[in-house]
Amino acid sequence: MSDTATAATEHEGHDVAHDDHAHPTETQYWLVFLLLAVITAFEVLWSYLGFSGPALVVPLIVMMLVKFVIVAGVFMHLWFDMKMINGKIFTMAFAAGIVIALAVYTAVVATFEFHV
Repeated sequence: MSDTATAATEHEGHDVAHDDHAHPTETQYWLVFLLLAVITAFEVLWSYLGFSGPALVVPLIVMMLVKFVIVAGVFMHLWFDMKMINGKIFTMAFAAGIVIALAVYTAVVATFEFHV
């Protein structure tokens, strides 16, 4: 068998294996785009409303976390990949990771700011 035929066969096998897990549809990608655009617009609006301190930062962090979960779940195919236990579990694991990182960051900043 020639190298070209072998490469084509391997590539075809890769396509079949790659299609074993689900992908979002084009419509779902557009809905995610719109949802992310709306959340981003609301973040910008929130920053211009004149809030300060925790009233400004906490809602922005919550919106950031929501966008992170959406991007990790959809664009990393975690939400749709049910082959590995349950895709939603992996999406929530990513969310838990960023929440833990945010908690550690907050604790470090609080330590320096308030001399805890």
